[in-house]
Parts: sequence; structure tokens; C-alpha cells
Amino acid sequence: MEEIILNKIEWQAPEYKHEEKSVDFFWTIGVIALIMFVIAVWQQNYVFAIFILVSAASLFLFSIRHPQVMTFVIETSGLSLGKDKYEWKKIKGFHIKKESDKAVLLVEIDKYLLPVYTIPLPLDIVDQVRESLTKVTSNIELEESKSMKFMEKLGF
Repeated sequence: MEEIILNKIEWQAPEYKHEEKSVDFFWTIGVIALIMFVIAVWQQNYVFAIFILVSAASLFLFSIRHPQVMTFVIETSGLSLGKDKYEWKKIKGFHIKKESDKAVLLVEIDKYLLPVYTIPLPLDIVDQVRESLTKVTSNIELEESKSMKFMEKLGF
């Protein structure tokens, strides 16, 4: 089989869209966590009480954390998503969703957990990316996961 040579396409984007949270958000999470903690202790479910505290702390930390800028690369050897590199044989397909002000590249990877990656894509390289990816994998109909859409609507 003949190896397909691709021109290297590289771009950078934040790993996720960050929205500043209001003080009300933190108060709401804190009050809900406190109520759940008290109920768990009252029920003598101490493991669940600790889980509630750890979960609330994690939610606070991830809510104030700003996204890192990641480098995405499409090249002959595969697709790089930051530090992770995937060979073309591990990629099942892709789909590009283009709107007037933004575009995203959806890539389905041969993985059990989180098989569909949503990658922000600059509008000026959409056609170039589509042309390159069509040479090495199929353009299939993909949708963002419903849990990701739900979390975005909640502001996470």
C-alpha cells in the first residue's frame, strides 16, 4: 500500500472554552455540597460525605482554572492533540462542523472512553484540514457527545 504524504497543518487553540463563573455559582455549589455533606453524615455514610467534599473542591478548582493553549498537528504520521499522538489507523473518521463565527473538528478515535474529540478549528484552515483528512480517513457524520453539550449549557 502506498503511503499518503500530507502537508503539515498546525494550529493552536485553548483546550476548552472558559467562562468566568459568578460568585453566585460558587455559593450555590458550596451550599448544595454542604447540605449533601450534612445529610451523608446524618445517615452515617462517611465515605459519601468525603466524596461530596472532594467533588465540591474539585469543581471549585476546575471552575477557576484557565485552559492551556494546545497545539494541534495534522501530518503524514498522524494527528497530534497536544502531547497525545494518534496514528491514522487508530482514527475511525472525522467531521467538521462549521458555523458563521467558529468551526470544530470532531474526530472519532478507536478508544473505549471518550471516543469523539472536539477540537476548535480556525475558520481560515477548514478547507485545508478537510482536504488533508479526506486523504487518510473517512468523513462520517459525528455529533458532539450529549454530556458535553449538557455541561456547556450549564456553563462548565
